[in-house]
Amino acid sequence: MKYNKIKKKFIYFFKKNNHKILNSSRIINKDNSKLLFINSGINIFKDLFLNNKKIKYNKIANIQKCIRINDIKSVGIDNYHHTYFEMLGNWSIGKYSIKKAIQYSWILITKIFKISPKYIYITIFKGDKKKLLKKDYKSYKYWKKFINKKRIFFRNIKNNFWKIDNFNLCGPCTEIYININKKKYKKINFNNKNLIELWNIVNIKYLVIKNKIVLNKNLLSNNYIDTGMGLERLAMILQNKKSTYDIDIFIPIIKKIEKILKIKYNKNKKHDILIKILSDHIRSICYIMYNKIYPNNNKYGYVLRKIIRRCLIYRYKILNNKQPFLFKLVSTVYKIIFKKKNQDKIILIKNKLKEEEIFYFISINKNIKLMLLYLKKNKIKYLNKDKIIYIYSTYGIYYFILKKISLKNKIKIDKFIEVKKDIEL
Repeated sequence: MKYNKIKKKFIYFFKKNNHKILNSSRIINKDNSKLLFINSGINIFKDLFLNNKKIKYNKIANIQKCIRINDIKSVGIDNYHHTYFEMLGNWSIGKYSIKKAIQYSWILITKIFKISPKYIYITIFKGDKKKLLKKDYKSYKYWKKFINKKRIFFRNIKNNFWKIDNFNLCGPCTEIYININKKKYKKINFNNKNLIELWNIVNIKYLVIKNKIVLNKNLLSNNYIDTGMGLERLAMILQNKKSTYDIDIFIPIIKKIEKILKIKYNKNKKHDILIKILSDHIRSICYIMYNKIYPNNNKYGYVLRKIIRRCLIYRYKILNNKQPFLFKLVSTVYKIIFKKKNQDKIILIKNKLKEEEIFYFISINKNIKLMLLYLKKNKIKYLNKDKIIYIYSTYGIYYFILKKISLKNKIKIDKFIEVKKDIEL
């Protein structure tokens, strides 16, 4: 099933079930919290849950465009993390309970999207005595009506108690996992890369106050539900792929990258990591810049700059090439993400991006010269872990670049593995 068809089916299902369908909000978060970008569906509804705004609709569904960089070091390394993604979600604000939310999820996944129950596993919160949180028997009771209890697993507070970052809302959650390789397992291990977390259903009834989880009177009806399902992950499952990078919307971007860089996807592990990083990050870059955010050292612009530079430094590390290239991907990405073509905006984004690419490597070359002056002035002939970290934090020079420079200038360099971890990409 194609990416856009999945979106239509999701919206049609919840519209048919009397939910108000809302458009994705802008990705820029301006509510005075520490969160710069919208990174999940509930971000835009949290004031309704906190009773800070008058409720117009109590059953809502939408597909929210998100930017999330807290997992950026996993992007490209594994097969399903992204900085830009779309989140399918439905919400009950005092209207329906966890029972109805579970029913909706089961119908949608097994009847509409036709995922076989024999590949589905469910996790539920097992409670936490220290924090006085009860076991989620309600979810267990409702799931047993749809799925064999042998496929239901109780997990701890770390796995199945959801706290919405920056907003203090929280509650027990039940999660739907899909076995994508369709093999039978004697013992279920949720760290298995073939068991993909697909849908998270949260029963919001607690607040975090002074680091303590407390029940909230307004949420005690149990009819406050927040759900989220990654669209890219769902597409991967429905298209029978092993990676979200193999779904239909990534194919044109990857082909363009192959053409520009003259490398092939699925032929070389290092090249695959690079291609996945580029194909993900260029989507974030284009979408952030589409919202009139450009690279700089302040808040939103700094995040954008960080994403751009990760692309450039990985390409330099793997292909030893510092020529501008990201700007050549903009037109391809624009066709996929945006419905209306705006040639002026495409040209503007291309130009801004090319400027940033050129600027970065000018900065790197300048900082290498400053670093060499520092080494010469202080007569440093050996770089230990502390010196390497100092050089990275002061001059922004990564370990792999420093190794090249050290070899060329006959400077000994520490080979400790911990160094790489401290300044990894």
